[in-house]
Amino acid sequence: MRSVFILSLLLVGFFQTHAQKTLNTDKIAEPPLIDGIIDSIYFIASDSAVDFIQLEPEKGLPASERTVVYVMFDSLYIYVAYKCYQNPEDIVARIQTRDVLSKSDDGVLLQIDTYNDNRSAYGFLLNPLSSQTDIIITDDGRNLDVNWDTEWEGAAIIDEDGWTAEFAIPFKSIKYKKGATDWGINFGRIIRNNFETVYWSGIMTQDFRISESGLLTGIKSPARKVGLVLFPYATLRYENNDFNETYNKFTPSVGGDIRSQISSNVSADITINPDFATVEADQEQINLTRYELSYPEKRIFFQEGNEMYNTRIRTFYSRRIEDIAFGGKLSGKVGAYNFNVLSVRSLGIDGNDEPPAFFTAARVKRDVFKSSVVGLTYADKTWNNGYSRSISGDYLFNLGEKWRLTGQFVTSFPGQFWSSSAFFVRFARENNIYHYHIRYSDIGSHFMENINETGFIRDDDRREVDGDIEYRWWLQNNVFEYIQVVSANNIFWSQTGILRSWYVTEYVNFYFRNKFNFTYSYNNEFKLFEKKYYNHKHSVSLGYNTDEWSSARLQYTFGENFDRNFYLITGDVSFKMSDKFSMVLSSNYVNFSPDTTNSATLINVISAQYYFTKDLWVKVFAQNSTNIERIYVYGLFGWRFKPPFGAIYLIYTRDQMQILPNENKELADIFFLKLTYPIRIF
Repeated sequence: MRSVFILSLLLVGFFQTHAQKTLNTDKIAEPPLIDGIIDSIYFIASDSAVDFIQLEPEKGLPASERTVVYVMFDSLYIYVAYKCYQNPEDIVARIQTRDVLSKSDDGVLLQIDTYNDNRSAYGFLLNPLSSQTDIIITDDGRNLDVNWDTEWEGAAIIDEDGWTAEFAIPFKSIKYKKGATDWGINFGRIIRNNFETVYWSGIMTQDFRISESGLLTGIKSPARKVGLVLFPYATLRYENNDFNETYNKFTPSVGGDIRSQISSNVSADITINPDFATVEADQEQINLTRYELSYPEKRIFFQEGNEMYNTRIRTFYSRRIEDIAFGGKLSGKVGAYNFNVLSVRSLGIDGNDEPPAFFTAARVKRDVFKSSVVGLTYADKTWNNGYSRSISGDYLFNLGEKWRLTGQFVTSFPGQFWSSSAFFVRFARENNIYHYHIRYSDIGSHFMENINETGFIRDDDRREVDGDIEYRWWLQNNVFEYIQVVSANNIFWSQTGILRSWYVTEYVNFYFRNKFNFTYSYNNEFKLFEKKYYNHKHSVSLGYNTDEWSSARLQYTFGENFDRNFYLITGDVSFKMSDKFSMVLSSNYVNFSPDTTNSATLINVISAQYYFTKDLWVKVFAQNSTNIERIYVYGLFGWRFKPPFGAIYLIYTRDQMQILPNENKELADIFFLKLTYPIRIF
């Protein structure tokens, strides 16, 4: 079967072309005020983007509402203004938290491909409440990194004609090709009341598809001088712990990052004792699997270029590096080559058998054909008397508008070659309506031990075949908005031919015209761990308005899980009590029979947020879990005085739990103060 991997590399695709829309931009002498009100200076622009086309629900038809977009620039910023015509009463705007925008609100998207390479782009989104989201888009829209942050301005207002939005994107906040006068560009809009997603550039096949963007002409990006920005932070922590007096004291910490913009397309970063603490509370989850969970990366040092490592077999996962003493990184794009190279010295973890180590990762991606890429990754962890390293090659071929061929081969050290190696080959056909793929994976029996020193995989020792089918019918009749069906199937054997797992999952979602929806899913699976397990579960759900933020849902799941009968009841509701005050309530109860490990539990969660402005807010989060009698309370005051990096956070948490029966409860109160302040030197 390994020959499948080699043969797949010999396949080449064909590429379809279509007439590309073009928008000309002009340089202005005086900058507009970014307040959501379209300045008259835009109206002297030589061009504007109009005639948006639906991606969904009626693919290829004109948008039901008119949109006009203007683009201008000066020596410091790119300015974009949207005029979104619509009945103001039909506008949906609920989300006020940064970096969580989705199709649940009305919104607009600016997508700029500054290298005009049909593969990567920056995405900036804004809703009518001026809530911002910024993302890195790679692999022709296949991968999105919402953890990336950069400095930019955005404002929106609702008026009698609908709503307007303004963007100001600093040239210093993005990378671009020096001297280029043409950029790839696209504008998108969500019209929530009509379930519409519309784009300017034409008939898109999928959201964020960069190779189907239009062209922005006349841009004159400034020559980038060497720049230097400091990102220092300071924290002060006090923990009152009844069971460990060493915590009952104030603990200060300082550190930060340095970023140098070497040129318009290359940057260098240095970090010293970066802050690993998060200011957001983690919601407790019920996990019915035996696999490790992954978490997003929030540290500034890793954000730029971290999306390049998002291969399916992930050989570099930055969360493996916990406390860092110092590190350096170089990233950017030169010609057809994207690159990211970093080296970090980690501190040891006392009592966890984790010695200090050097982590090194390097990633290079080469543009090929119209919008395809091939890549090479090196990852290494070295410590006293030990090491772990890997070399990975991967490819993504876009074979026309809908067909994709992807694959990867990884070998790791130490160990025998094939038992410490892995590969996969995947062939897919997909657009916004349907998706189906088939994939073969081969993972050596000693692969995970090496890879998870620097990367992230959940299992190894498998020869695996999986295939998914998904389809959505947009009916939009008197009964249904749409019907969605999904079939996900997987089977794998050990390298010695022993059947280890299979599963079949079927799912159907009926979304009604009155905004109610009903879903049913069924999963049947076999797992071989210390013995054979035959699991299955049925799940039914009734929801209201679940495609929007303000929603309610009740779900009942039952079946067998690792020789235990179980049922799970889940309910959640999200609502806004005023324009600035929102709440989320959820409750999860799981019961097992027999329950020899005291796993049955009731988890209740309440979250409330009040926004004075989009960058000044308070949040209260509380949850309890009955099986360990845990009560957790979290409160945050946040002020982004220089968004997104300059901020002050004041946090209080109270955590009380009883780990073992008949033992005293553990109680900890933590006060945490964090200040970050970016300083531009030149």
